[in-house]
Amino acid sequence: MKQFGLQFIYSFLVLCARHYIKRTEIKVIGITGSVGKTSCRMLVSQVLQQIPSSYKFYTSPKNYNSELGLVFSVFRIEEYSPSIKNLLGVSLKILTIAFFEAKKYDILVAEYGIDSPNDMEQLLKIAVPDIAILTKLDSVHSANYPGGIEQYWEEKWLLLLSAKNKIFVNLQDEYSQDKVHLLEEYSELFGNIDELNLKLQKLSESEIVRSFTYRDKNFSINLIGEENVHYTKLAIDIAEFLGIYLDRNQYNFNFKLQEGRFTIFNKGQNVFIDSTYNAAPESTKLAIENTQVLRDELYENHKIIFVLGDMRELGTVSESAHKSLAKKILSASAIFTVGPQMYEYLKPELEIQKYQGYLKSGLSSRETGKNVKKYLKDNHETQYIILFKGSQNTIFTEEALGCLLTQAEQKRLPRQSESWKSKKDKFFMSV
Repeated sequence: MKQFGLQFIYSFLVLCARHYIKRTEIKVIGITGSVGKTSCRMLVSQVLQQIPSSYKFYTSPKNYNSELGLVFSVFRIEEYSPSIKNLLGVSLKILTIAFFEAKKYDILVAEYGIDSPNDMEQLLKIAVPDIAILTKLDSVHSANYPGGIEQYWEEKWLLLLSAKNKIFVNLQDEYSQDKVHLLEEYSELFGNIDELNLKLQKLSESEIVRSFTYRDKNFSINLIGEENVHYTKLAIDIAEFLGIYLDRNQYNFNFKLQEGRFTIFNKGQNVFIDSTYNAAPESTKLAIENTQVLRDELYENHKIIFVLGDMRELGTVSESAHKSLAKKILSASAIFTVGPQMYEYLKPELEIQKYQGYLKSGLSSRETGKNVKKYLKDNHETQYIILFKGSQNTIFTEEALGCLLTQAEQKRLPRQSESWKSKKDKFFMSV
């Protein structure tokens, strides 16, 4: 009975969202992918908000990408603690907004996340995008699909096939390269960084910028990875499609991303990189590459350490996905693993590649954090740049990094709410 009641409320909220979108005629930019969809959403929305125009843009500051999350994004619900009482209260608020309030924005930038069959169909019942974006596909969550990776990827593509006006597809996505011809003529590729005159500059200990040239204009962003250049370019292309034109020669974008998405901590002689929000094969490889670029261009006297946690929900490709990291991390002076899979699959592959560095496993991230701390103490004369990366539930790689930070700095890590802390404490007691 309780489940029926919840489903009734969810269906009601979906109807409210559809009615509100139709009544107010707001437009939707929908983003999906396995890698980078949240970063893409945040960058696209922030670029569009910083360029003067007649449009008002909105994206949720939360990581809302589920059915309920998309509804909350439509109605700008930013604070919610799951309970029947709170759900009823927010439903009443949504009812009022849906039928009586004037719109507060013109264009919604929303994230469409799926991890089970038919999820995308449910999301499209809420909001069909006017503009659809595919970042990059990966095997994460494919374990939840009976048809494996192909079924998972095909469901992601439903967002593109439903788009009303414009489609943007990442040309670096191998799956899409063979299928992009199936889309309408209003599709466009993004992800090419040729002839951009890319530069990485360290302005101060706490400020690093990536500069580039595009459409005869100069841009700088406060993010390191080349993927962030792709998303900034994409936002500029979307602005042009919407009739928003850039009238200056220089644009400096200061972006704010969510915690655990390549945040840099300068700690004395060492540099710590927090990329612990989650991990999939492609996002992990990207974080590794960005770490190496950062070392080569700005921290050439530092040696590299990788702290890598298991990548979960990969199904039949889990072993090959973990093994595929081996060739990417041979430059590391030390590698620390969290969880059984990363060590089990990585160790024999590193031996085949004749890895000469230090390798240490840990069943929990807190144990690994202590191991890293000891290693740094034993090698205190050496400067290190250290990447922390791993899946979230039961891995919690941020706890390894937390062992090396002050309490104030720990607040900048992912999953630091009281409910998450309680959940993690219970988990670590069982390890």
